[in-house]
Amino acid sequence: MKLKKLFSIMLVGAMVLTMTGCGSSGNDAGTESKTEESAAVEDTAETESAEDAGAVQESTGTDEEINLTFWHIWPDADMGAIVDSYVELFEKEHPNVHIESVATQEVEYQNNKLKVAAATGSQGDVFMSWGGGYAKAYVDAGVVLPLDDLMDKYGTKDELLDGTLTYATYDGKTYGLPLKQWAGALFCNEELFAEYEVEIPETFDELLEAVKTFRAAGVTPMVLGAKDGWHIGMIQNALAVRTAGADYMNLALQGEETLDTEEIVKSAELLCQLNDAGAFPDGTLGLGSEESQEEFYMGLVPMYYGGSWVSSGCDSDENEIQGIIKAVPMPTVEGGKGGINSFSGGAIDMMMINANTENPEMAYEFAVGVTKYMSEEAYKIGDSLPAWKIEVDESEISPTLRQVEELIKNADGYVLAWDTFLEGAAIEAHYELLQGLIAGTTSPEEFAAGMQAAQEEVKGNAE
Repeated sequence: MKLKKLFSIMLVGAMVLTMTGCGSSGNDAGTESKTEESAAVEDTAETESAEDAGAVQESTGTDEEINLTFWHIWPDADMGAIVDSYVELFEKEHPNVHIESVATQEVEYQNNKLKVAAATGSQGDVFMSWGGGYAKAYVDAGVVLPLDDLMDKYGTKDELLDGTLTYATYDGKTYGLPLKQWAGALFCNEELFAEYEVEIPETFDELLEAVKTFRAAGVTPMVLGAKDGWHIGMIQNALAVRTAGADYMNLALQGEETLDTEEIVKSAELLCQLNDAGAFPDGTLGLGSEESQEEFYMGLVPMYYGGSWVSSGCDSDENEIQGIIKAVPMPTVEGGKGGINSFSGGAIDMMMINANTENPEMAYEFAVGVTKYMSEEAYKIGDSLPAWKIEVDESEISPTLRQVEELIKNADGYVLAWDTFLEGAAIEAHYELLQGLIAGTTSPEEFAAGMQAAQEEVKGNAE
């Protein structure tokens, strides 16, 4: 069985995250340069103490030289600067420890590098991953270290916010440390809405009317880079939360209910209605996610449905939209089972430890420290919502991210992006079906039926 699981990792279809996604890394357009961010972060990093690693920061009682490799997805931009700062801090506090950071662009890392290395357990001692369906094959293959004993020993769970371990838990055991949380929102340029006398939408019908009004005026209404299937999924997944409800979607994505329902067909129909009304950029199937968002950050596109990480771009000095963005929930759908307080989102970005590491306790200490540190710093720059209990001066937080936080105060349900909930080949099938909807080659009924078929095939192969 284990050989089958190892082999299955090699066959996993190409996957793209949303943060994370989904994607949701801090590499979206509109971030400050690494050099500037490094200077800012390093100024504060010198004052940080070993408390950043929580109760784990205990001496190993040895001066033995220890080498750890840390695999991550931030070779540049804000998050890369944060990683570099913490590695430097950790090595100063642990003179006998050397951390080798190995950074790879997210798509290459997720689709190829980690998948191939994990097939033989040769990934870094500490490595970035995603919970839910993405890491399940790695966990089943035995190449990820279970963390419960270490978490109990150092009281780590007491430092985490409620619910943040949900997608790091498999068969009752914990395998990941959550880096951050995210929530989806519709980011609206208030100046463009005022200029074209359009109301910010609260219902899907109002959203569709807004799309038609902007398009008639020669304005591209919404951001979408459909070359990246996950970017389409951000919108369709959120519509499915509205049509089917969060509780049902969580069950269906786990394979406990069917994905071939009227409500999921409806979510695809609504996406097609937006597409047919001209919501998205011309030639969107040839645009990537980062390329497509540039005009939004320039103040030329009025709407962007995305994860909370979009906040960092909204408030960046490099962009043209500071102070004019209003974050609102995905509009409600008449007759839908999901209300205004249900959101796409959750905690899915994880740090995990290689089951083959020669230094599990030191790897764990570093993993806890870097995860908690990054969670706090990412929160400050507007990349994401924290997964850890941290104390931060609210004046330091991105104003747009604070809006998203306000939206979710009364949240009654979350659903992860489908591509981090699904497993294996079902992820690639999801992307292809979404792109078929945009291209007009896949009907909403075919989308729902195709998703269920892909889910059943993957679940059947895993048994």
